[in-house]
Amino acid sequence: MMKRSNIIMLLFVCFIGGTFSTSCKKSFLEKPKGGAVTVDTIFDSKNQAQDAVAQMYRLCIRGYFPSTYDGCRPEAITDQLYIIHPAYDWASNTINTGSYITGNMSADANCDYGFGTGNGSGYSWHYKGIRQANLVLKNINKVADADNTWKNDVKGQALFCRAMQHYELFRYYGGIPIVNKPLDGDGKIDVPRSSVQSVVDSVVKWCDLAATLLPATRASADYGRVTKLAALALKSRILLYAASPLYNTPANMKAEVSGARYGDGRDTVLAYPNYDPERWNKAAKAAKDVIDNAGGSGVSLYNTGKPLTTGQTYATLGDYESVWNVFANPELILVNTFNQAGSGFVWGQYLSSKLRLAQWGVKNNVPIEFIQQYEKQDGTKWTLPATGADLPVDIQNLKLDPRFYETVAYDGMYYSSQRGILAYYKKGDYSTDGNLASSDAGVDGYATETYKFVARVDNMTDDHFAWPVFRLGEIYLNYAEALNEYQGPAGDATTYLNLIRKRAGMPEKHPADANAFRDAVQNERTIELAYEGHRYNDLNRWLKAKTVLNTTLHGIQTTAKKGADGELKRTWQVVPFVTRQFPARYYYVPFPSTEVSLRYLGNTKGWDGQNPGW
Repeated sequence: MMKRSNIIMLLFVCFIGGTFSTSCKKSFLEKPKGGAVTVDTIFDSKNQAQDAVAQMYRLCIRGYFPSTYDGCRPEAITDQLYIIHPAYDWASNTINTGSYITGNMSADANCDYGFGTGNGSGYSWHYKGIRQANLVLKNINKVADADNTWKNDVKGQALFCRAMQHYELFRYYGGIPIVNKPLDGDGKIDVPRSSVQSVVDSVVKWCDLAATLLPATRASADYGRVTKLAALALKSRILLYAASPLYNTPANMKAEVSGARYGDGRDTVLAYPNYDPERWNKAAKAAKDVIDNAGGSGVSLYNTGKPLTTGQTYATLGDYESVWNVFANPELILVNTFNQAGSGFVWGQYLSSKLRLAQWGVKNNVPIEFIQQYEKQDGTKWTLPATGADLPVDIQNLKLDPRFYETVAYDGMYYSSQRGILAYYKKGDYSTDGNLASSDAGVDGYATETYKFVARVDNMTDDHFAWPVFRLGEIYLNYAEALNEYQGPAGDATTYLNLIRKRAGMPEKHPADANAFRDAVQNERTIELAYEGHRYNDLNRWLKAKTVLNTTLHGIQTTAKKGADGELKRTWQVVPFVTRQFPARYYYVPFPSTEVSLRYLGNTKGWDGQNPGW
């Protein structure tokens, strides 16, 4: 019998590695050769089968977290983030952000992000996960020393993983090839794109089935494994997307997306053929199902009545900041725990982490267009003036939504006892420049960075983090949005919107009509879920990206001046970044040309399956 280490290696090579190489001429959908013996062996015992399940999780449960600092970050191509020095583009291994934001992205450099060098395109990565989930589903009954309870649990996990990766593909490409079983045969197998309706229906069906097989709770040793509530949460998210204007387009919004349509029967792979308000009703019911089942799963909104962070210990974190810093807190439905030290992940170098993107000549900057979406603490809107005398004083005097101060760092802010006061200024008539980081290429005075997912506590370490794939706060907003679109803002829609606002220390809102509520819930989602991987798809599904991203974004630049008392004052001014372009074709990501050339995507002989405009 083969040694166990060799079996695992063969499984990875045969089913994960070689068939996905972009250097060969074969499709990633081809069946790997010579895998039967390895598969039978790996599923010979429960202990060995756990390796296949673990690999499935590594491939499928990622949320938005990249494995290295060169994974693509969608926030960098929205209004929530601007990468200073974008031409020096280690900020992504699949997309040049400088090319994307000026409307010049190539079809082979899309933001369906891969997960580190050597993993291929994001497109092929998703199908690696799907292949592994199907492999587990087909073979798990072979495990001789496992009972049916364990096998059914694993089947539920695999169904969820298959659904998750089809959803990930859907949110970028629209209709995609549905692969619901291991592919047989040695030649190229044609799996054409399916309609949006078929993809959504398939994901919902798999989530429903998974929910019947999965437990409501897990032991602490199994933290990060899928539960029934996670399956219901995925169903909620995809039905919310499916009900949104990009896919469920009302007549008065068709002009907005006309440049991203074929104008014929092929459009079924991009959207539903008709607008149906009942899709919003389905989305609302799915979200409410998650909410109703949350208590039985030990899940609740993290709310201890502390909206403000008051110190540098876990006990002094505000409730909002605690959601991503208190490990295994009750708001988290599903997390990615593959971020421990030594696991091959680079949590500390993620763009929202430890302010480290201020190194290697690159720095993230938060545009004021996003900052101004934070209301003042009394719920009013505001506009930043063009200049100011002392940035930290001016920012504090704005008295913004507490979530701003728990998300965005700025020049002159006291960060922690380890980091001290942040110094991003140019020296002006002061003696020295600020100090971004020891390896930074130069101080440019850009004054704001996101630091969400970083604990400002003195004893923080990387190994306590868990990336939120689903949390209950998102589901509350899913429910409020869908319910308003279906029946207006009265009742639960307003209730669940305000539960999120009250947790943050913000006053309640009671919009008078559906349009006003839509603006309110979209803004709330932008703030509450900032830098959690939602903004890119939210702007797209709302059909707002062409409006929001066809513009010039601005930043804050600080210069040190000596005050009358001789002390440092951080004077500041608003400065423009590059003017952005968002062509209509950006609403859907292009398929890699290597896959298009294989001619399996299109369902007619005269169509290669590529998305419009690419």
